[in-house]
Amino acid sequence: MRVIPEKRRAPRVKHDSVFEFFDESGAQVTCVASLFDFSTTGASFRSSHAFAKGDRVRARLHLLREGVLDIAGRIVRVKDCGNITLYGVKFDAVHPLGR
Repeated sequence: MRVIPEKRRAPRVKHDSVFEFFDESGAQVTCVASLFDFSTTGASFRSSHAFAKGDRVRARLHLLREGVLDIAGRIVRVKDCGNITLYGVKFDAVHPLGR
């Protein structure tokens, strides 16, 4: 069996937390998604809301240990999985909002 080395820049952690997405003004929740996994450079999430590759997003990620994180990023992967779609977001900026 051939072992393929990991190509990711940062290790991923499985998680099922809430991912809230906001409009451009940052004031209104446009959708709530379910986090699949995350790393220091990005995250994977499930959503019934349609995003397109390249879309810029603003979101809040609620993590037990880290608290609430304010995130700016862009969609880098879109994978159709039947009744849901799995998305990958690359973080451009992450700021803690406190606990």
